[in-house]
Amino acid sequence: MRLAYNTLDFWISYYLADYVSLNSSQERDFEVDLDNALLIHRDRDLPKLHRLISELQSDLKKPLTFSQTRGYHFKLTKVGQDSIGLLAIPLASMIRDLNEDQIAELNRNIEKSIEDVIAERAILPTKQKMAKRTRQLQEISLDWIGTLTYKQKQLLHELAEYQVEMEPIFFSFYRSFLQNWRGLMEKRFEPDFDEKLSQMLQKFVALENEQLQIDINVYLNRRFDVMRRLNNSLNDKQRRYLDRKLSGIRIDLAILIHQ
Repeated sequence: MRLAYNTLDFWISYYLADYVSLNSSQERDFEVDLDNALLIHRDRDLPKLHRLISELQSDLKKPLTFSQTRGYHFKLTKVGQDSIGLLAIPLASMIRDLNEDQIAELNRNIEKSIEDVIAERAILPTKQKMAKRTRQLQEISLDWIGTLTYKQKQLLHELAEYQVEMEPIFFSFYRSFLQNWRGLMEKRFEPDFDEKLSQMLQKFVALENEQLQIDINVYLNRRFDVMRRLNNSLNDKQRRYLDRKLSGIRIDLAILIHQ
């Protein structure tokens, strides 16, 4: 984790190059702005995450309620929104410096990345989607709790079913984001561009969309209930495994904060 965070500036610039070709001056300016944003992130946002994990570890000593499960989702989402809002600052500055050809390239590559995912999913039969997503959820869960019982595998299968069922909504969400993104790029020289870009990215992270929010909220509540039941099904060995995992993350965060 520490290595990944300490090289975040490199990886952000590396993946950005897949979307838009910057000249050397633009690259230098973006790297300086990004470094400044990451310094603020280390001082401002990492302590928030450290405190939140400590709070979670304390609450995990007992089975979580639905309200607690829901609450931690939104607390973690808020930390993510704060972070993306901060990283939107160098991104906005970089975007304003792009010419029309670069903006077209950026828009085209964002659209391609979204449509490629949708096309890849569209050709899979539902049964195959279910099997693939269930495997993914099991792998993620094993990383956090070490082992899985039959009952827990069934819970993850249930969550996979909800996620596959939600695919059309998710695809509409991504396409709506793309449409809003394109519209905002046409207004990148307006005084409130930075604020609007930050708001749009924060809404994306939080799965917020006025037209789709009812369906999204139904899905989230289903997910919260599955996660509550999964947490309540943990045995002592799995709870100790999860606590060690969270302790490791908390220690890494403490080291990063004080570097």
